[in-house]
Amino acid sequence: MQVRCSRQAGASTHVATVTPLYFGEATATVANAGSMHGKKVKLGLTDPDSNAVIPSFAPRFGGQFALTSQADKEQIFAKQGKTSAALKLQVLTLSQSVDDTAWASGAPEILFAADATADTVDTVTGDFSHNAILTAVTPCDAANAPATCPAPGFPPNYLGSLNPWTGHISRVKLAGPNLQPKGLTFVAQP
Repeated sequence: MQVRCSRQAGASTHVATVTPLYFGEATATVANAGSMHGKKVKLGLTDPDSNAVIPSFAPRFGGQFALTSQADKEQIFAKQGKTSAALKLQVLTLSQSVDDTAWASGAPEILFAADATADTVDTVTGDFSHNAILTAVTPCDAANAPATCPAPGFPPNYLGSLNPWTGHISRVKLAGPNLQPKGLTFVAQP
């Protein structure tokens, strides 16, 4: 596939070439701690969504490319092999559906959160611990969510903290207005 772009003001035409990194049915290694850890599984991605390059300081998966498959409650991590060009994929099964993920560096930072429900961009401040991983938890976007949502067991979006070893997400206690985040990013405080 090729994407063609051109400048309006000039005669130059630039071509960007798009090639797949991996497919939704690729094989990955289970990253969750426990009895399945290290086993090979075939992905069946139905909702590839947010992606990011994980900061190198992250406690796990630092420097890797991460893709969140929101409805599937999975994050897939990709890195090049040390001795070959082969791509290594790991899949972390999450306890909740998430939209976006942000990694705290431990330096003074502000978390910006897009809240589509309130039509706002909110700031979240506090003492973010070094290596904290925050997520925009989206229970109503899970594949098993009921058609009418929020519902029992499927609350509105909330800010969560992700354990990168187990995939467990816990709710972050917040003060202030109700926050139902979708997109997240940390920015260093001036």
